[in-house]
Amino acid sequence: MPADISDQTLDFLLARAGLDLTPAQKAELKSVYPGIAAMAERVRKPRGIMAEPAHAYGFNPADLGEDL
Repeated sequence: MPADISDQTLDFLLARAGLDLTPAQKAELKSVYPGIAAMAERVRKPRGIMAEPAHAYGFNPADLGEDL
């Protein structure tokens, strides 16, 4: 995800979402976009079995980061 968003892209996404923002609201959204893009990039990473340990059973020492 790029760290910056163009006015055209922002307008397209807002129209697609059915949002009608004021110029001040658009400017504020553009100012926080790099942080939102970075957060979305972190969330989209694959996670291992230990991401939800309550839903998995039978861990071995390697799953827990311990040496065998």
